[in-house]
Amino acid sequence: MDFEFGFKTLWGVAAAAFWFWVNGLSGRLKDADRRCDDLQRELYQVKLDYKTKAEAHSDRENIGRALERIEEKIDKLAERKADK
Repeated sequence: MDFEFGFKTLWGVAAAAFWFWVNGLSGRLKDADRRCDDLQRELYQVKLDYKTKAEAHSDRENIGRALERIEEKIDKLAERKADK
């Protein structure tokens, strides 16, 4: 076994190990990209739900004001009947 044969053998082993390492990194990056996409979809859904909750709060306030107006009108009608 001479130096050239040993060098070529070690070079092949080193290249194979390097590509095995690169392939592992590539797999982990694909997993990270997939998780990032999943988190972006989840964040988008949370934003939609948050807007819906804000709208529900606004609707609840509107309903409360409408009920107060109805109560005031009923009180006025009761006062009119009491005056007669």
